[in-house]
Amino acid sequence: MIIKFGTSWILSFLLVVICVGISFGQANVGEIKCICIDAGHGGKDPGALGAKTYEKHIALSVALKFGKLIKQTYPDIKVIYTRDKDVFIGLKERSSFAKKQKADLFVSIHANALDIKKNPSGKHVKGITTFVLGANASNHNLQVAMKENSAIHYEDDYSVKYEGFDPSDPISYIMGNMLQDMHQDKSLNLASLVQKSMAVSTSRVNRGIQQGPFWVLNDAAMPAVLLEVGFISNLDEERYMMTSTGQTKIAQGIFKGFQAYKASVEKDIVNSKNVVAPQKNVTSSKVGMNAPMYAIQISSAIEQVKGYSKLYTKQKVSEIYTNGRYRYYVAASSDLGKVQKDVKVVRATIKDCFIIAIYKGNLISVAEAEKLKRK
Repeated sequence: MIIKFGTSWILSFLLVVICVGISFGQANVGEIKCICIDAGHGGKDPGALGAKTYEKHIALSVALKFGKLIKQTYPDIKVIYTRDKDVFIGLKERSSFAKKQKADLFVSIHANALDIKKNPSGKHVKGITTFVLGANASNHNLQVAMKENSAIHYEDDYSVKYEGFDPSDPISYIMGNMLQDMHQDKSLNLASLVQKSMAVSTSRVNRGIQQGPFWVLNDAAMPAVLLEVGFISNLDEERYMMTSTGQTKIAQGIFKGFQAYKASVEKDIVNSKNVVAPQKNVTSSKVGMNAPMYAIQISSAIEQVKGYSKLYTKQKVSEIYTNGRYRYYVAASSDLGKVQKDVKVVRATIKDCFIIAIYKGNLISVAEAEKLKRK
């Protein structure tokens, strides 16, 4: 529980310690040749406890069904599992395995839960949610992350392994080195497509796309999402997730979202052949040329968007080309606090927007920008 520390205060500081991970996985634009499917929890870690089953069993069943659909439809795609039976796997080992196998996507499957003993009305909460790595001023999101991160407690020497990180302590989310997803555009795209297709396939409540500080996504050097496919604390949803029919519909929803994402990536590959990339990173303004600046990215594309000023009409939209994509942003400022306030306003219109840092025509992490400003 969060008692002493407000979530917005915690996560505003979390943005300062965010840094960019090193990419070992998918190139900026490339075919999907390998997907890593992660069934949450397992073995001595049951995950959330329902009235009749454990989260670990639901996650594994859905993961295997999802993988089977990929194998049947795309035999050339390598499907790997962090676990394919009821065994315990540490959180860091899951993303490390995906990196070693050079996976192009990482999909982690879970079931959500609320503590109905403390909050009896929570037994009525239901629906599916897709998470990407990041900070969000939502108390619920942080609590979900704490629940999933609690798997760390089942690992030997976890305090050393995770450098003193305590998943149940809000302070750890301030001091911890939680990474900003350098593939955030792709992660958000995958999340959007999977969330939409899951909602259609299952006819369940669509709780949307959210961000949270999940350790299992923290080290993933590829587009990565965490799926909460229903509330095990809701008896009706638990029954649904326990049935073969329910699990199949969930898996089909994830698969259809994956198919849509795959198609969009392949479309980018075709389009990229006709794109003449600039000789170097360019920006339509002098923002961040002499000193680090912060801004709110609202969109990106492999091809330049004509009339991009119409992407957001409430503020001036600027453009920067970096890492093989055109990125469009608003509210540029040297004051991180101001941008953090502005992002709440922009998010009311563009839910997937997020904070970036710019320096000398390049994107850098917020943490790097803060270090440069202190010099």
